[in-house]
Amino acid sequence: MKYISNFMYVLFFCLVSCSTIKNADQKLYSKTIWPIASYNYGGLDKKSPKDQIHLLDSFGYDRIVLKSEKIEDFNNIDDFIRLTGNNTKIKINSIFERYNFNDPEERKERWKKVVNKISNKRIQLWIIFGKKVDGITDDFIENKLREITEYSKQNNVEVILYPHSDTYIASAEAALPFIDKVNNPNLKLAFHLYHEIRAENGFRIDKVFEKVKHQLGAVTLAGTDIVADYTTSKTRDLST
Repeated sequence: MKYISNFMYVLFFCLVSCSTIKNADQKLYSKTIWPIASYNYGGLDKKSPKDQIHLLDSFGYDRIVLKSEKIEDFNNIDDFIRLTGNNTKIKINSIFERYNFNDPEERKERWKKVVNKISNKRIQLWIIFGKKVDGITDDFIENKLREITEYSKQNNVEVILYPHSDTYIASAEAALPFIDKVNNPNLKLAFHLYHEIRAENGFRIDKVFEKVKHQLGAVTLAGTDIVADYTTSKTRDLST
């Protein structure tokens, strides 16, 4: 029962992909597509790629979001691609990579190998920049983001900047200036309810969403209190 509980917690996450269409007058209107997706961790990652896909399919999911944290995760991408071919309902929505500033160079730059794997496959790259360290500046982030975006564009891979609590970019509002500076249609922003609550934006979530919605490429929902309990790091985690 503990495994099922953990797994159902992960399944509570869902993904909204945003796109735009043109009408006869060539005016842009927002169109929302609602594929329901699950991250493949929190217990799900203990299963084989084949069993993960089968289980999500049995629950009625349409997409899977893959982590590429450990080398095993990275190596499994090929199996997921093979198993989610043209004739399967479950598709890979995105793969997220974390750029940790203190990691060895080869590990930091592994995003490029991920892009090569998903080239021309309609799979997004979600990129997270790690915890703040001395010497890393906004200019560095902007330049690296430009590099990632341009390389991915050449491979027909859309890049989503993923704000994450306790990192250099912890909220959608903090991410927005980087999106605007890079100013590339291949780079969009993710809005994650969980991380917005942790960034103390729960009481103004509607205002945050309104501010960033024109740059959204992905949205996730999660079970969380409206306002987190910031008494300790533990109470913050439990309330989000």
